[in-house]
Amino acid sequence: MTDDDERADVKRAGRTEEAATALPADWADEPADPDPYEDLGYDPVAWERISVVDDTDRVIFLPDSDDQLKDDAFIVSATSAVCDLSERL
Repeated sequence: MTDDDERADVKRAGRTEEAATALPADWADEPADPDPYEDLGYDPVAWERISVVDDTDRVIFLPDSDDQLKDDAFIVSATSAVCDLSERL
């Protein structure tokens, strides 16, 4: 990585106020703290956490929905990267 900011979309140093506050038109009317269900259209789905027997630092999450399993929906993560978001508020 170099300090050549000539082609950068937003420069690290000397950023203008407009670049720091401007939002794309699609986001301008959205609330700063959107409701995940009503504003963003998220549909919560239950996932099952499975510990990996051979690697205690890994965990697998599988959706409860058979349709999502057919679409190869799964998450493999380091145990240290998993947290309960309700505890981080």
